[in-house]
Amino acid sequence: MPTPVATIVNLTATGDVIIGPGGLTTMVKGLPCACMGDAVAGPLCVSGAITVTTALTTLAKGRPQANIGSVVAGVSPIGVPMTTAVLVCPNVNVIV
Repeated sequence: MPTPVATIVNLTATGDVIIGPGGLTTMVKGLPCACMGDAVAGPLCVSGAITVTTALTTLAKGRPQANIGSVVAGVSPIGVPMTTAVLVCPNVNVIV
């Protein structure tokens, strides 16, 4: 099922921010789309990256685009491995 595409500065379920670099040549509402491998950082995930996405055939700069539900894996501030999902994507009219 198609879901809205994520961009940099969108949030995960734990409030962490996708910081990029994103697909710099694929813009969605003025922001680069988020891609698999993009960095994620915030209060609960200090060092993370988007590791799984369902939009495997929609590429930006040669990488699959991220969307709602894409999995982020990282490390918490105390060093515990954690996973979360991309949750806040206001781009509901752009689906992948």
